[in-house]
Amino acid sequence: MMAGLGRHRAILLAYLGVVVLLLVTSFFSEGFLAGGHLRTMAVLAAFTGIVALGQTFVIIGGGIDLSVPWVLTSAAVLVTLAANGADAPLVYAVPAALAGGALIGAVNGLGIALFGVPPIIMTLAVNVILQGAILVCTGGAPTASAPPLLQYLAVGRVGPLPVIVLIWAALAALATVLLSKSAFGRYLYAQGTSATVAEFSGVPTLATTVLAYTLCGFTAALAGILLTGYTAQAYLGMGDPYLFTSVAAVAIGGASILGGSGHYLGTIAGALVLTILTGLLPALNLSNGALLVVYGVVILVTVSLASEALPDLFTRIARPLRRGGDGQP
Repeated sequence: MMAGLGRHRAILLAYLGVVVLLLVTSFFSEGFLAGGHLRTMAVLAAFTGIVALGQTFVIIGGGIDLSVPWVLTSAAVLVTLAANGADAPLVYAVPAALAGGALIGAVNGLGIALFGVPPIIMTLAVNVILQGAILVCTGGAPTASAPPLLQYLAVGRVGPLPVIVLIWAALAALATVLLSKSAFGRYLYAQGTSATVAEFSGVPTLATTVLAYTLCGFTAALAGILLTGYTAQAYLGMGDPYLFTSVAAVAIGGASILGGSGHYLGTIAGALVLTILTGLLPALNLSNGALLVVYGVVILVTVSLASEALPDLFTRIARPLRRGGDGQP
């Protein structure tokens, strides 16, 4: 039992952080824990959580995807332009946008795994290419509004539960199965721990990398489509905030940025932590700059507590003390 708690320490700490932040924020902001406000926070967290789902797969596998901002923006802009405020065109526009996001992810994966381009360079280049392409296609000013169906998916409810939270829950269940029960999940952890060892052990590293980045492109596009329903329209740069938050949510959830560890259940907690922080800072009358500082501090503290480096440091400090302070081995 203790071993199990040790393995899941990072996830438990992340959820403990959610509870603590909720209590602290409710102290400074009356009504913060009201049902309506909690629903709003859950909706906002869902967008981060959906983008971070694919980022979780990529980071566990030892990579990172910097193209998510403009994969998200591209999907949002193209779907709204194709639909032009009507639901009927969504029948082909949504599948096309999702397939496009997945295809972009596959290109990222192939460039990294097949041609050896570093993940940061490959995904950043693709992000810039997409940004330029959308600027050319729209003339810098997309004008179409989101169809009613997308608005319902983003802000509608089934009983007391927001529809997008139900979508997020279904995706979370699928991600949990993939990471915990499938061969793909085992391959991903093995590759993130050591790509060389994984390859010599028979892990299909090319297919694993391509699939991880394909899923990341798919979830970024899905988040973009849903986000247009929340904002009622698409606009350039709408995906930019999700580059930092998608990586931060994974890190806060206990995954190692170097790969090989982590779980989407932790990423969910990370998305909730980041969303609560965005509500805490205005309650304290602090600016967005202060929010970025707090983001950085929370990531540093959470990752340090969840890593093995801190216990090792305490062990190195305590060893000479136990031997009389002489520091001799």
